Amino acid sequence: MLLPSLVLALGSMAASSPQPVDPPRLAVQVVRFYVPQEQHTSVLAFLQVPYALAEPAADRIAWHNTLEVFDGEGRRVYDEEWWAGAPASFRVPDAYGMEALRFPAVLAGKYRIVVTVKDSLTGRAATAETELEGFASAPLVSDLLLASEMRVVAPGDTATLPGEIARGNVRFVTSPDLMLDGLTPNLAFLMEVYATTEQTATTSLEVRDPSGTTSVYRIAPFEQTVPAGGGVIRGMVPLEGLPEGKYQVVATVNVGGTATERSAPFAVGALDEALARGIASRNARRGMDEPWFNSLSEDDLDAAAEVLEVIAKPSELEVYKARGDGALSVSAKRQFLIQFWAERDLDRSTPINETRLAFYDAIEFANVNFAEAGRAARPGWKTDRGRIFVKHGVPQDRTSFPSANRAPPFEIWRYTSGRMRYYIFADQNNLGSYRLVKTNDLQESSSPNWCEIVTPQAVINEVEPYLGQRFVTSSVSAGESGNAINAVNCS
Repeated sequence: MLLPSLVLALGSMAASSPQPVDPPRLAVQVVRFYVPQEQHTSVLAFLQVPYALAEPAADRIAWHNTLEVFDGEGRRVYDEEWWAGAPASFRVPDAYGMEALRFPAVLAGKYRIVVTVKDSLTGRAATAETELEGFASAPLVSDLLLASEMRVVAPGDTATLPGEIARGNVRFVTSPDLMLDGLTPNLAFLMEVYATTEQTATTSLEVRDPSGTTSVYRIAPFEQTVPAGGGVIRGMVPLEGLPEGKYQVVATVNVGGTATERSAPFAVGALDEALARGIASRNARRGMDEPWFNSLSEDDLDAAAEVLEVIAKPSELEVYKARGDGALSVSAKRQFLIQFWAERDLDRSTPINETRLAFYDAIEFANVNFAEAGRAARPGWKTDRGRIFVKHGVPQDRTSFPSANRAPPFEIWRYTSGRMRYYIFADQNNLGSYRLVKTNDLQESSSPNWCEIVTPQAVINEVEPYLGQRFVTSSVSAGESGNAINAVNCS
C-alpha cells in the first residue's frame, strides 16, 4: 500500500549532524520474518559485493562466494558455494552487486553468518559476517525492511526488473548499505504483522541520526486493518532534500495495545556519484538480454518487437502479434524477445549480446537519418534505405547524385565484402522519399521501369561507370512509315 498521505513532521535539521557516508563495502544483512504455521524464523539475507573487489579479466569481473552459517555452539549448520560475475564496465567507484541469499528455516537460538568473496583473477579475498537470533516464539512484527524502490505486481506476474528482489507479490531494491540520492529520493519500508485475529495496527515512523537519539523527521501515524493470520504494512516516504549522511529509521507498530519497535539504517549519498553508478550500470545491463527486456514496459516491448520484421520471417512473429485469446501476457512477451535474441547471439562466451545491441543501434541510426516526413511519413527503419542499413550496416561505397536534366536525385550504395551487392535509391518526387528501384540482391525487388525513373542518360553517364556494369542497350527498328527508330533497352 503506497501511503501518499504520510506527512513529514517539522524536524530539527540544525540539531542533526549526520555522519559522512562511507563507500560500499562487502556486507551481509539479514531481515527476519516468521512462519506461524511452522513456528520457525524465515530469513532473507542480502549480500553486497563492491565491484572494486574484483580485477577485470578481458571484459569481465568474476568472484567466488562462500556462505557459512554457524550455531551458538560454533557448529557449521549450513554452507553453500557459488560463482558470480559482471561486465567489467560495472567496475566504477562505489558500485556494487546485490544478491539475495535464502537458506533453510532457522529455529530459536543464536547464529553467525559468514560470507567470503574471493576474486577469481588475483585470489584476493574479503569476509563479512553478521549475527542472527531466531525468534523463540511468534513475534508481533517482523524486522523492518527498507528499500530504495518497491512495487506490487499483479497475480501471476513473475517478472523481476534488474536489481529487484522478490518476496510474495512485492518487488524491491535494497542493500546492506542502503543509500538514497537525488535519483532515488524515496524510502520504502515493509514489515509483516502476525495477528491471530483481525486487528487495527497503528504505525509511526521516525528518521533519526545514526545514534538513534536525535529526531530528524517524524512521519504522522497511520492505521491499517490487519486480517486474521497476519498482513503486510508497507509504504513509501519522500525524503527529497535530506542532507548527505547516515540515518536510522525507527518504526513503532501498536497492535491491540501492544507496541513493538523495529529499526534499520540507511544513508543519503551524493548525486554525482549516483549518476556515475547509474550510467555505468544501465550501459552494462543494456547488453544483457534478460535484464534489458525485464526492464521494459509493455509499450517498449511492443516497439522492440515491431522492428524485428526487418530481419525476422513473418511466421516467427505470428505468436507475438496474436490477439484475443492467443495474446501473450507481458511476461510471455519478455520471454519471446529474450529467446528470439538468444538464438541470434553470435558469441555466447560473453554475457553481452552484441548482435542485439548492433541491431537496435542501427534502428536508432536509421530513425535519425532516414525518416521521411510529409503525408506518407515513415520512421527511418521502415524506409528502403533504413531497412537496407539495418540489415547490412554501413555500405563500403556510397555516392549521391543530385537532380539533373530529367533525372531525379538518386543514391547508389555498394557492399563489396563477400558477394558484391548494390542498391539504387531514387527520390522520384524530389521530396526526400527515396525508394529502392534497382538491386542485384535476390532478397529485394527492383522496379521494372527503374531505367525510366533514373533516366537512360543518367544510367549511362553515372550508374554504369560507378558500378562497372552495362545496363542500357539500344537497337534500331523500322516504324510504320519506314523511318528508323532507336529503341532503348534497360536490363
